[in-house]
Amino acid sequence: MGWYGTLLLAKSADGPLPAYRGVRQAFGSWFATPSRMRVFGNPLGLYDLGDGWQRVGVRPFYRERLRLAAGVQELAAATGAPVLAGWVSESVCAHLEACTPAGVSVTMHLPNTGEDCGYEHLDGRPGRVDPHRAVEAFEAWAHEAGRTPRPETISAVVHDTWDESPFREDKVLALFAALGFPAEREVLPVIDPHDQAVGGYGLWSHEADHRAAVRIHALKRGTLPGPEYDLTPSEQEYLRFEDLAWGSVYGGGLGRDDLIAEYEQLTSRWPDPQSSHRHGD
Repeated sequence: MGWYGTLLLAKSADGPLPAYRGVRQAFGSWFATPSRMRVFGNPLGLYDLGDGWQRVGVRPFYRERLRLAAGVQELAAATGAPVLAGWVSESVCAHLEACTPAGVSVTMHLPNTGEDCGYEHLDGRPGRVDPHRAVEAFEAWAHEAGRTPRPETISAVVHDTWDESPFREDKVLALFAALGFPAEREVLPVIDPHDQAVGGYGLWSHEADHRAAVRIHALKRGTLPGPEYDLTPSEQEYLRFEDLAWGSVYGGGLGRDDLIAEYEQLTSRWPDPQSSHRHGD
């Protein structure tokens, strides 16, 4: 089974990228951590690339909506620096979105072909682009970022075909390196979102997440979901805690002791969130 998620490359204005709410609102809050990537290590985790640059792998929870193109543009405007993101679908293909404050923009699919990839791209599937123009745009992106790109390697990624890469996330990381951002130092989490001291929230937040997603998609289709998909105040608080926990994973949020205190308050007030469905809040 392949990987679904976004590899995000950006310059952080202040602190780790996962702690920045704008990142979570556009790309999701489910960050790659060593505890979830034990088999293969954590090549998709948070990396410090020097001079404030970072890259991280992230995917949305079910209730969250990927906003790839808009998220890249908003982050570039907020940081005043180029941004590049690649949404990977089951390690088979990728949707790249890149832009800079000066107006460089790239939207393309890997592999760069008009052939149907068979995957539903959450932010739209780009068509084929002229490879020479794509390479030139990526070079301009790198220069604006203050890096020295490797045009030959960029070209190899852009010209890549279906059969040459079984793991498309590796190609996205190869593009990052070719733009002048090789992996430097992995940043280890300071909070384990599955810590036994707070791990019990996941049972309730997971189910609430699914119901919230069903409700959101039904409303988008113009249909009214049944009352069984309404979230109770207790479930909303569990989802708020989940957002708090994942926003703190790499620092910039609550420390472990404060997070445990929040969790204890949560469970003392709502020991069984589903009971509110049976008895009412």
